[in-house]
Amino acid sequence: MDAARVKPARSTNPPSEVDRLSSLPDCLIFQIFLNLPTKDVVQTSALSTRWTTLWKDVPGLDLDAEDFYIRETFVSFVDNFLERNHGLSIHRFKLRYDSFYFEEPSGLLNRWVDTAARLKVEHLDVSDNFSEWDPMMNPTVLYTCSNLVSLRLVGMGLPNPEHVSLPSLKTLVLILIEFTNKWALENLISKCPVLENFCFERSYDDGIPILRVHSKSLLTFMHDAGYHEDYDEEDRFVEIDAPMLKYLRISDDRTSSFIIKSPPSVVEADIDTVFNLTSERRLGIANEVQKMVRDFLVGISKVKDMSISSSALEVIYDYSRYVLPVFRNLYTLRARFDSYMWEMLPVFLEVCPNLKTLVVGTSENPKMVDLTVIARPWNLLSSLEYVDIERPLKGEALEMTLVGYLLENLKKTLTLSLDDAPKKEESDIFIELLNFPRLSRSCQIIVR
Repeated sequence: MDAARVKPARSTNPPSEVDRLSSLPDCLIFQIFLNLPTKDVVQTSALSTRWTTLWKDVPGLDLDAEDFYIRETFVSFVDNFLERNHGLSIHRFKLRYDSFYFEEPSGLLNRWVDTAARLKVEHLDVSDNFSEWDPMMNPTVLYTCSNLVSLRLVGMGLPNPEHVSLPSLKTLVLILIEFTNKWALENLISKCPVLENFCFERSYDDGIPILRVHSKSLLTFMHDAGYHEDYDEEDRFVEIDAPMLKYLRISDDRTSSFIIKSPPSVVEADIDTVFNLTSERRLGIANEVQKMVRDFLVGISKVKDMSISSSALEVIYDYSRYVLPVFRNLYTLRARFDSYMWEMLPVFLEVCPNLKTLVVGTSENPKMVDLTVIARPWNLLSSLEYVDIERPLKGEALEMTLVGYLLENLKKTLTLSLDDAPKKEESDIFIELLNFPRLSRSCQIIVR
């Protein structure tokens, strides 16, 4: 028999997991390593002799200064990574550090980011955990990096560079950023022709009184500006002109007006805002607020899936309950409550003629929510099929709750979340639901 045609016998012992991993091609191993923190990647060198130095060739860095006892070691590690990749390109550059512990952090940061941009980085993520002082991010090469796909910056200052061109940037995340020029952010967004996702978590004094988001490609916009005790109630305005927008999330107590131009076909929205209406500001501006709130609601009136807070419902109830647009495409509504009266919700439900699913929950402690509803007639929803009340209810008060009204016309399912309720209370609720005098024959009740 030709010896060349004889196949060697296979070993009956299964290969170890390490052997299987070692047999993978480098390109696949690099893909795995790029999704791990660099600290974990370095530790893999103990698994195989082949991997002793393989981690050094991974075209990405994900490093936290907290993992280094000596800051100089952290600096040297970053410098060595950038030096090893000189003349190449890198996929990811992610750093988390605390500028308080570094001398001249701005110079160090700008040098690293400038080098990463010259290496055609695709994903850049830099976070400064020290909130008292914002180093200035001013590497000019960054703003003309043609390969950059995603940019995430936390806790730093940004200038208004003369030249901005980011033709590949699809995701922009800015958290607690201060701007030296009030037009800097608008200028940055306008030079990102394929931007799809923009998340902006604002500091209380970021230097942007008017934010215009003009983008023909934007699909997702998230705007977060919570309450700050030092905020002086200066008016802020946000103008959104994004005809392709599909997802909108607003969590903002301080912006006075959201203007939506070229109303997009928003599919999903999460709204939690009071339009900066403190008790003092509510006096004497009712007509302005009514028009502003209605215009905003018209801009999102094509939404199909919405989450809304009790504070937003309160503003709608107080100012625009008689001039609400109709939400004909809304099929799913999630309403979150704190301590406000539930009577606000029916007012909004009346303009949702095709609603299928209603989820009512609480954003804080559910046991502190008042479930009493003022007993007044309101138009029931013939389209409603599913209701989920995410809190324990007291049986004796059930008929005066929102549940009592909804049961009259509910077609299919009512679900009650009773995880925290005593067993006896669970059975009392279930019995009272079954005995509800106006319960639809086709309604199914689930208690969980």
